[in-house]
Amino acid sequence: MNCDEIRSLVPLSLDRELDWQSEKMLAEHLDNCVGCRNYLAQQQATQGKIRAAATYHRAPADLLERINRALPTEDRRNLTRSGAKPGSGWRFGWQILNGAGLAAAVCAVLIMVVVMPLRPSMEEVLRDEIVSSHARSLLTQHVMDVASSDQHTVKPWFNGKLDFSPPVRDFAEQGFPLVGGRLDYIGHRGVAVVVYRRRQHIINVFIWPSIDKAPSMQSAQGYHLANKTAGGMNFVAISDIDPVELKQLVEML
Repeated sequence: MNCDEIRSLVPLSLDRELDWQSEKMLAEHLDNCVGCRNYLAQQQATQGKIRAAATYHRAPADLLERINRALPTEDRRNLTRSGAKPGSGWRFGWQILNGAGLAAAVCAVLIMVVVMPLRPSMEEVLRDEIVSSHARSLLTQHVMDVASSDQHTVKPWFNGKLDFSPPVRDFAEQGFPLVGGRLDYIGHRGVAVVVYRRRQHIINVFIWPSIDKAPSMQSAQGYHLANKTAGGMNFVAISDIDPVELKQLVEML
């Protein structure tokens, strides 16, 4: 695919709307095209600014009252029994029993869309970006920009490429050998990724200054994440190894 075709996929990828084959083609192209990587970074920055600037408003109470009055009597009773109160931003469930129930269900969906827009937190955005980056690095086999088990080779490689100096250590004696590093773009900024190995498993450790909160220990899409803030840096490790082992590495960082 040419650059124009690839760039048409970027917004879909950012909105998590691409199938895995298209994601693979996109990742492979980005791996070899600086121009498209820059375009992706620009789009990510724009998306972040829009999220930060967007305002969200609760639907006015009179609108909810009108919708409530338009529902069949039985459905209004169900809403009352569920504890729903118009104007309070409520959620509710329903049973589709007949045509009237289906109409009520449609109204219910409209209320949830209008009244309760779900805005992801910055922590959730960072987590999703880290998970996507980790999966993409494994899928495209572009885990490292610099491959070395020598911390005195990996650490200097980051010099001049970031506005901070990430700490790099080798934990081979503890069973987590250093294998390299790479650059990435997470949370609208460049970050360092220090790569370790645990048996046959790759562990990506994302590092950036601790200005923003890092995702906490959790699991997503089959991967485990563990974090730590120390020495003015956020460390977020992600892998599919046992979370206890992942936490062991994080505690040593």
